[in-house]
Amino acid sequence: MRKKLNLLFGLVLIISMIVLTGCGGSGETGEKNPYEGKWVAVSAQMMGMSVSIDEVFGGDFEFEVKNGGKVSFSAGDTTGNGKWSVEDDQFILSIEGEEIVGIIGKDIISFDNMLEMGVKVIFAKDGTDAMDPALYLTEEENAVIGEWAAESVEELLGDGPQTSMEGVDNINDALRLDFKSDRNVTVIYKGEEIGTFPWSVALGYCSIESENPSLTVMINDDGTLKVDYSDDDDYYTFTVPTALTEDLDIKITLSLIHI
Repeated sequence: MRKKLNLLFGLVLIISMIVLTGCGGSGETGEKNPYEGKWVAVSAQMMGMSVSIDEVFGGDFEFEVKNGGKVSFSAGDTTGNGKWSVEDDQFILSIEGEEIVGIIGKDIISFDNMLEMGVKVIFAKDGTDAMDPALYLTEEENAVIGEWAAESVEELLGDGPQTSMEGVDNINDALRLDFKSDRNVTVIYKGEEIGTFPWSVALGYCSIESENPSLTVMINDDGTLKVDYSDDDDYYTFTVPTALTEDLDIKITLSLIHI
């Protein structure tokens, strides 16, 4: 009987060691969960068009996956906590009783309907190559990336396109736009940098988020850009039939070539 008990005890011990080794995955203890860490929203789309994460969520949108199934998130000024879990290729966030299901990719998690807002949001693991914003540009967005310079200028109610402009020796210096893959564009007007502003593309138009100056960009079929530029610092004076002189904003249409 004693011999049988010793044999049974030894068998149980061997099975226990096998189970413990299997539960450790690689057999090493303290291995970090691959999902732990910060995930940052790098792309947002609504109805197939790119939209600004700042505009939709009021600022940066990110969440941090923690040990023990806990998660914290921030969207602009809003912060909160929740839980997370993984089932097959699905990453499940539980926030305030609502489940949000994302699809896991290589260092990314994609949510097709984030927070029931109809917005597809892609989060990238912080510190990985997936953080590169150029990876998520649409075909239309890629078409405007780079530096553009004016080729001609036309005054509102003017005599048609001109290849010279007062204040610059070279028409190329009348307006330069440098579109970056991080969806910011640097605007240089008459040789002076005006600023850097967010941009987005939809339905053949490129919107630049600047009130002064105001810029409206149309993408032509031949790949050139047509830019309407106006500000309240420079202006032309027009002579009108009623002898009323009115100071109007500059409104210039520029044909631009890709450098």
